Amino acid sequence: MATGFEFFELVKSQCGARKIMNKVGDTILEIIFPEDGKVRSRKIVTRSRARATGKYPSWKMGRMLQWESQNELNAFRLLDANPEAVAYHEQPLTIKFVLHGEEHTHYPDVLVQWGHSRELWEVKPEAEASLPHYAERTRFLEAALPQLGFSYRIVLAEELAKQPRLSNVLTLLKHGRPPVGELAREQVRQLLIATPFITWQSALRDLGTNGRAVVARLALEGMLACDLDCELTPTTHFRLNRGTA
Repeated sequence: MATGFEFFELVKSQCGARKIMNKVGDTILEIIFPEDGKVRSRKIVTRSRARATGKYPSWKMGRMLQWESQNELNAFRLLDANPEAVAYHEQPLTIKFVLHGEEHTHYPDVLVQWGHSRELWEVKPEAEASLPHYAERTRFLEAALPQLGFSYRIVLAEELAKQPRLSNVLTLLKHGRPPVGELAREQVRQLLIATPFITWQSALRDLGTNGRAVVARLALEGMLACDLDCELTPTTHFRLNRGTA
């Protein structure tokens, strides 16, 4: 897994600046990546910003990511806890496009790598996403961007804040940031040969004082799986993810 800025540099090298010439009607004119030496299409964290901004320490990406809303912060947390998300990057590029004869500029919030596919996210509250001009832009980009190697979707703030999933993710991130060594991984494998699951409580008994940290990290990585849509309790089951066994 490419971490730090390696993932984004790989995307830039594969895609580069894409400019589509001699197009008429509704069309994407250009996809622009940040200039060399820059990592975002626009600056997020500045002293002069009135709205809340901040930095999130991603264990998956091995660096600090900048966010400009609580909704984006929640998106980063959920992506960090989703093993299917290979990598992600904030404010990755600029899209220039024409819609109904007018030229527009759009800065998607997040670029997500899912296996061999890349998806651009725009994070918005449902009330804002349903406004006609945003809804129309979304329909256009959903149809046009796959031709250029990206899918596109609106990710609703309300879905990102859904409970108890978000609280569960915060708990796993709180405990699971330290890496897990091979000895502890093998201990978990052997334990799950003898029993079908580990509980949040039994992790302390069977794996020692760092048991919850081990279980949480392996759940973040995808070696273990639990139901994040049910409240995390001492009896929550963590099972071996057969896809990674």
